[in-house]
Amino acid sequence: MSNTKLSYAAQAVSMASDLIEAKKCEDKATSLREGVNKQIIGMHKDKVVIGRYSKDGTGCSIASAWVDKLVLGGLSKKTAQNYLSLLREAVKTGKPVKDWGGTKAGGRQAAAGAKGSAKGKKEFADKLATCFRDAEFEGFVNDLEASWDNDEIKSLLEGIKSFLEASGIEIK
Repeated sequence: MSNTKLSYAAQAVSMASDLIEAKKCEDKATSLREGVNKQIIGMHKDKVVIGRYSKDGTGCSIASAWVDKLVLGGLSKKTAQNYLSLLREAVKTGKPVKDWGGTKAGGRQAAAGAKGSAKGKKEFADKLATCFRDAEFEGFVNDLEASWDNDEIKSLLEGIKSFLEASGIEIK
């Protein structure tokens, strides 16, 4: 065997080891998420109501504890607040969270278009792509994100509506 074949074999062993470790991490993550969902169902059965988070500490104690712990664990405040929205809805409905990467309060579903139809999704995606290609879109998104991070808006929808109205566009 040549030296190159040995180094590729060693590389293959290293890659396989990495995949084994990744599988173990995925399995652990799945187990942890299942545990969180069991607790969500328990909170729902106990009729727990999760209120709003307030950065000054005057909000709901459950919401504050949730966001503060996630931020302490390394998540951004925005992500923690998005997770709070998912948690609040899950506890309210008793339905487990399937995708913690989802947006606030069903935002993905709302953006999908009329009744989530394939045609509605495609039409909306085309409109969004047109906006995305615009030179000013990144600045708009950065301003919207800053308004959210600074608690100047309560929802992204509110921020978009405010921008449109400030630009002279009437929203019905």
